[in-house]
Amino acid sequence: MTYAAVVLDNDGVLTELPNRETMWRAAERTFQRFDLSAPSGEQVRALVAGNVEAIRSLCQEHRIDASTFCYEAAAAAVREQKRELRDGLRTLYDDTSTLWNLDAPLGLVSDNQHETIRFILRFFGIEERFDAVYGNPYTPEGLHRMKPDPHYLDEALDDLGTRDALYVGDSAVDVEAAANAGVDSALVVRDDDAPDCEPTHRIESLGELSALV
Repeated sequence: MTYAAVVLDNDGVLTELPNRETMWRAAERTFQRFDLSAPSGEQVRALVAGNVEAIRSLCQEHRIDASTFCYEAAAAAVREQKRELRDGLRTLYDDTSTLWNLDAPLGLVSDNQHETIRFILRFFGIEERFDAVYGNPYTPEGLHRMKPDPHYLDEALDDLGTRDALYVGDSAVDVEAAANAGVDSALVVRDDDAPDCEPTHRIESLGELSALV
């Protein structure tokens, strides 16, 4: 089985996952920006996870515009992730170098903020390898389109001009998003903690994609 194009997730696939403390710090600074002192752990987790209903409820309770709150949350997350990358606390996986050997166009679709994704590609000098790039805008509307919603995966496939594609992710939600878009999936399992799902393919390294393209 071969595919005409490959679309990849970012966090956990191309780059190491953001540090938990990094995202937690960004969320806490957002709460501070709106003078919301001592947020509960549940509220911080909801913001980090992009739980749009919990965010709307919080904003209604404190009479904060949800779009403004999300804008500030996104800006804080982008700043913290850029700092993390510049400080060398997070980097590309070694096997991303094999992507240049694939004879297929590549796309990138992530739930991370679009600005962060673009920064990562420029920072590591790999932007030219991708023909379609979509991060998820951290807005109330954008959060509703987080995976497993296939919206941005569909957009990338339209840009690539084919539905004969493989979506590569590291989580069950990636596998579900691929199914919702009507394409096959490859689950990257880099350790023993594999998610409970049924992808089309299971791989341990991006180097294994050469056998599928």
